[in-house]
Amino acid sequence: MNASREKAAALALRTANVCLAAFVFSSTVSITFEQASIVLAFLAWTLALLLGYRPHYKKGMLELAFLLLLGSQLISSLFSSHILESLLGVRDLFFVCIVYLFATVTSTERRMREFVYLFIFSASLMSLYGLIQSAMGVYRITAAQSTPLTFSGILTIAFSMGFSFVLFGASRKERIIFCPLLALIFVALTLSYTRSSWIAVFCAILFIGILRSKWLVVGLLLFTAIAFLLAPHPLKSRAMSIFDPRRPSAHMRIILLKTSPQVVKDHPIIGVGMMDLLPIYDKYVYPRLPENLKKERHGHFHNNFAQVAVQTGILGLTIYLFLMFNVVRSEWGGYRAAGDRFMKSISLGSLAAFIGFFIFGMFEYNFGDSEVIMLLWFTLGLSLACRRLSDCA
Repeated sequence: MNASREKAAALALRTANVCLAAFVFSSTVSITFEQASIVLAFLAWTLALLLGYRPHYKKGMLELAFLLLLGSQLISSLFSSHILESLLGVRDLFFVCIVYLFATVTSTERRMREFVYLFIFSASLMSLYGLIQSAMGVYRITAAQSTPLTFSGILTIAFSMGFSFVLFGASRKERIIFCPLLALIFVALTLSYTRSSWIAVFCAILFIGILRSKWLVVGLLLFTAIAFLLAPHPLKSRAMSIFDPRRPSAHMRIILLKTSPQVVKDHPIIGVGMMDLLPIYDKYVYPRLPENLKKERHGHFHNNFAQVAVQTGILGLTIYLFLMFNVVRSEWGGYRAAGDRFMKSISLGSLAAFIGFFIFGMFEYNFGDSEVIMLLWFTLGLSLACRRLSDCA
């Protein structure tokens, strides 16, 4: 690569880094700005590649899993009764590029710290916004997001990543700064009144404790018990409802889960396509509903496994499980390979964020929530960057 092309490639990479920083900060604020930032970063990164930039990155089974998932979604869409709508549904897989942008553009530990700082600062800023909403009488806070589910899904990832960083990778000065911010995120997460996010965060922290410290597990259990005893009635009542299958939202999810095998039975191999599932809901679910649940209609199945099975059949569900396995495998590899305590904490935080995402997905279709899935790809990209930088070192 000659000098002029090398300078141009370096400029393109700097531009990509700026756009990625904008993406991280806007990830909790605005999906429009978030998506625009990642598209610009992708264009700058592509230009750098065309100019001769060649990142050190080892391909593996993760790339095969992504390609197979794309293939299964395209096949399901081409044979769907709603072809155009289904094909448009495949476009969200474009944001898988986030994984490889962060994995290859993050060139130093300092740059990775900047991304982590931005993410936690942004999440805490939106948490503060949410607390203002709560003070103004909003029951389930959303901050800048459209629903409490999306807001709590974002905070689940932010808290899981931040908790691991503060506990195992931060300096004393960083702990002084970030502990209050994490507390802010935790309070906002609590006041979202999203039970699935509470369970998800509990499982994420439990995973970190099992992996790193039995005392953390003990502390988590004690904290949960004390928090429940001291919680005001609305929070305590909301927490207790987790164990009540008769509540409307739980009853609805149970019916959806029981109905999904029937849809898969009628569309076994490639599913119904990447379409909105409202027509499927009306055909299969609505007739089974009691009168008190017929007021609302849903275009998804509130569960990642059920949704993927219905949309892409047994083939797609198998590939989805293969992808999830390889995400864990890649992040575990990043954790094992990470050299210093900071990178190890980020890899562990990425794994914990995935655990939180996975548990959340048992109660909600968060694999189709653009704001949440883009952050999952962000954490995976950081984990791969940890491994790449450790290999280079």
